[in-house]
Amino acid sequence: MPTFNATYDLKETNPDPHAKFLEQARKHGWNYWILSSGNVWYRLPNTTLDGTFDTIAAAEQALHATRAATEAEMGRVVTMEKWVISQYTTGRFNSDTRRQK
Repeated sequence: MPTFNATYDLKETNPDPHAKFLEQARKHGWNYWILSSGNVWYRLPNTTLDGTFDTIAAAEQALHATRAATEAEMGRVVTMEKWVISQYTTGRFNSDTRRQK
């Protein structure tokens, strides 16, 4: 199955929905950590996710389901102002937050 990266912007509100969004993202197949070839997990930038899905359409559906689940949990509108999903084949990354697999 292919791996996809997603980046998104949530509309700023009070309370901030981002922590709940990240919880829901994990439930929908997204992760905010990326595993290196050296078996070290690197924390992705704040509004970036990584996930493995059958198709890009499935990745998009999971991202929208994440937003909808966050909205249902918070009991108010959560607006995803912008988003991009791309298939990840190879890349380079670094993070100041790491942990062993």
